[in-house]
Amino acid sequence: MKTRGKRGAVITVGTFDGVHRGHQEILRRVDEIARAEGLERVAYTFVFPPRFVLVGSESGLLLPEEVKVKLLERRVDRVIRVDFHEVGAVVAERFAREVLIERLTTRTVVVGDRFRFGRDREGDVDLLRRIGEEEGVSIVSLPPLVVDQVAVSSTRIRSLLRQGMIDDATTLLGRPPLLFGKVVYGDRIGREIGYRTANLALDPRLLRPASGVYVVHAFFRGEGGAGMMYIGDRPTVGGDEMRCEVHLFSPPLGELYGEHMEVHLLHRLRGDRCFSSLSDLRLQIDRDAERARALLPSYNGPQRPILA
Repeated sequence: MKTRGKRGAVITVGTFDGVHRGHQEILRRVDEIARAEGLERVAYTFVFPPRFVLVGSESGLLLPEEVKVKLLERRVDRVIRVDFHEVGAVVAERFAREVLIERLTTRTVVVGDRFRFGRDREGDVDLLRRIGEEEGVSIVSLPPLVVDQVAVSSTRIRSLLRQGMIDDATTLLGRPPLLFGKVVYGDRIGREIGYRTANLALDPRLLRPASGVYVVHAFFRGEGGAGMMYIGDRPTVGGDEMRCEVHLFSPPLGELYGEHMEVHLLHRLRGDRCFSSLSDLRLQIDRDAERARALLPSYNGPQRPILA
């Protein structure tokens, strides 16, 4: 067993997409150990999930990278961002010894018990424990957090969002699902039917929830308010591309073009539908708005943006 210096770090490794409740449990354990032993808290995180990189996908994330990093920075002293391409071909033993332990003066590694690492995901927690024993490094592995008899994972949350199951996704995330986008010019159909909307150009890396109408709380330029969001390809007007439109119940003064908006999804009201006319669409939106207003008191909606 090697003897290491007193100063070092407690490190956790992963993509941390969503920084969901399972991730939060791991980060809490990192904090607990670091405080007890006077060590630095470090999150070593990949920009994209390794499985995304291996299949050549750069979309489907639960959070933009910069938002994920800010959330991690609230819980650790240092975030190390790594492109998976930089380490994906490194054999597992070398990755553990040289990257995780030597470079970062690691004293303790905290990971989930299903953690895999190294080239072709050849390394597991058992290998990490063996190396840890040889290097004088403690290895702490945690079982998946189970909520309502379901293991919390980013994969599970993505599946729920693709089905529009917002309430279930919120439970696993520990907060509402989020969308981020820049307000851009639209074709002003919303104004024609009495529902002015902010059209969002969504971050292309983010997962799109199921098409339909949602109750939301949105934040922009230091303001915020409740409303509804539509996401879909607008079949009623012959749309041929995905749109995301937010209607605020208390419209802000002035235009929002060019502003960035953070949207918290609270509940899915319904799926997308094709209506026979704009009049029929307007009547349905009236009903949607009535339901949304009735539901809002049951949500202790976010009082501030997640990036505040």
